[in-house]
Amino acid sequence: MSPSVRGTIRYPDPHDVDEAPQLLVLALADAALLAVERALDSAHPILASTKRLDRPPPLLFTTEHLAVQILDAAEQLAVLLRDYAGAVRFDLEDLHDDDPVDPF
Repeated sequence: MSPSVRGTIRYPDPHDVDEAPQLLVLALADAALLAVERALDSAHPILASTKRLDRPPPLLFTTEHLAVQILDAAEQLAVLLRDYAGAVRFDLEDLHDDDPVDPF
């Protein structure tokens, strides 16, 4: 159901954690979402067939319907987390660009 390859948030360098500790939490949250996606895909292999266009979608049990909703929500949250992490990194770069250059 979920994409086989999706972007992930890289773990921050130690100096980035000092300046923006939320980057570590974002990377861990993204890893947790990826684990949820893989676990649900593994637990409900029928979900992969719901994306096939060459035949009607299969009938799903309640747990499978809920898994679809969780996967959709996880995908949306992962996108937001990546966007936020990118914005934080951009802000950090902008702050470093404004730092005075040490002449020594």
